[in-house]
Amino acid sequence: MLRIITQSAEINTELQRIRDRPYRDEIQAKEVAVGEILERIKHQGDQGLFEPFDILTTPTNLKVSGSDLDAAYQKIPKELLDAIQTVSQKLESFYKQQLPKPWVKFEDDDVVVGKRYTPVKRAGIYVAWDQGSPISRVLMQTLPAKMAKVPEIILVTPPDETGKVPPDILVAAQVSGVNQIYRIGGAKAIAALAHGTETIPKVEVITGTGGLDVILAKRMVYGTVTTDTPVDASELFIIADRTANPAYVAADLLAQVEQDPSSAVIVLTTDFSLAQKIQTKVQEKLQDNAHGILSEKAIAHYSLIIIVESLEQAVNITNEFAPHYGMLALTEPWDIIEKIRAVGSLFIGHNTPKAVGDYLGTGSVILPPSGLIRYASSVRVETFLKPSHLIEYAPTALKKLANALEILALAEGLPGTADAINLRLVEGEDY
Repeated sequence: MLRIITQSAEINTELQRIRDRPYRDEIQAKEVAVGEILERIKHQGDQGLFEPFDILTTPTNLKVSGSDLDAAYQKIPKELLDAIQTVSQKLESFYKQQLPKPWVKFEDDDVVVGKRYTPVKRAGIYVAWDQGSPISRVLMQTLPAKMAKVPEIILVTPPDETGKVPPDILVAAQVSGVNQIYRIGGAKAIAALAHGTETIPKVEVITGTGGLDVILAKRMVYGTVTTDTPVDASELFIIADRTANPAYVAADLLAQVEQDPSSAVIVLTTDFSLAQKIQTKVQEKLQDNAHGILSEKAIAHYSLIIIVESLEQAVNITNEFAPHYGMLALTEPWDIIEKIRAVGSLFIGHNTPKAVGDYLGTGSVILPPSGLIRYASSVRVETFLKPSHLIEYAPTALKKLANALEILALAEGLPGTADAINLRLVEGEDY
């Protein structure tokens, strides 16, 4: 049952419980096992990937073949292929706008400064599919890498019980520019990407979401490779006034929990009557919901309607929690947008379902954990680019700054640095 709460003490207690919900009790037990997997694959390569009862028991079965990729197109409906291609084109246009522009500036005394961006050599994309087909997760990780011009994009995904990868994943991967696909999941997949094996090449960046073993593995390999910020579970905060449609809000709530049963949805409203209507609509929709019991449990554990005194209080609660997603089901949503500082993606007005962002890129499905939204961001084109600064000083320019630089170097106890500056000021120095 979706609960309605009004008391400040209860609000604070419940929000803290929801914030602390993901995996906290499991982490310690899992860390040792994940660490052992990482070490084994680091030292044993392909041999470390396989256990006696694995579906795939030889390296030759790991890579998805060209014939499997070709066959995937025949196994999905034409309308699904058309939808994947349409959304892919829209996303390419969106990510193209994210490309940072290199620049060079020519200053006085023949000083040149600039900045350039070069793609990583190889990117590893992890895609789990235990919550339905993750077509959007494929597209929203691979297309930013493609727009960044990464030469090799490697996708890893766990196989089903027969050792196969769903055809919609294979098609989405091909449409979005993936070069190689491997049938492997969990911490083993992260270890293989981070360290490389005889079959799976080592990458420089790993992105993607998965279970606790994947989250822990990504944390442990950070430094060997770079990774996106590990996601544990997502949140949707809906700020609604009396003009909100309770059926829309209920549908948005159910849409979020069907994507991830560990999701939390918090509705913030000043209108108790609206809260009751939303509560009723959720119960009605649950009767016909395909995810039924799973969604009902998720809502009972992690979703709430909070009665607030004002929209300002709703904004303050949202900023304090820093959720992945926010929705403004308000008459005048633009009046408070500038006050909302800590939300990953914001969906504005009564007629903007979160699905628009889920599939068209304006709200990434690969976001950092709640709270980290204050300073982290989603997988984007820059995730796959390495920035570097360009600096050139002519002799005249260096002479003008040499004294100040030498003073700073000596003040910091760096005589070798001061010497490196002064050597360049001696005309005709024999080197």
